[in-house]
Amino acid sequence: MEFPFILYPAFDFIEQRGQFLPSIRLPEDYKDLVPKFYQQGRKPDVEDYAKIIQERFLESKLEVRLNWDNEQGLTNISVGPSGGLDLSEINDKFQEHNLGTKTGIASGFIAMKYISELLKSR
Repeated sequence: MEFPFILYPAFDFIEQRGQFLPSIRLPEDYKDLVPKFYQQGRKPDVEDYAKIIQERFLESKLEVRLNWDNEQGLTNISVGPSGGLDLSEINDKFQEHNLGTKTGIASGFIAMKYISELLKSR
């Protein structure tokens, strides 16, 4: 079920999967914010936050990896061997793949932190 646009990141309960999964859109002007995000040195804040999520929320049981692009910013949040969020340029949102509730929440936390830092770049 596709939900209407949500201004803030959220978690939707996906009935057919029985799980809460992130529904995270990027700001419409995110491509304009990415250079400012890098210039202002905000990338390490997101990386440090991801480490905290890995160590304290996932208890280091699953590795968190972030993939960055100079023009698009954060393009992938991997949690564990096969799950994560991928940037979809078609609709400017993060698309989940192979996430469960806990890994979905972890990747959602990180995506929300990234969007927060992007918005602070304005």
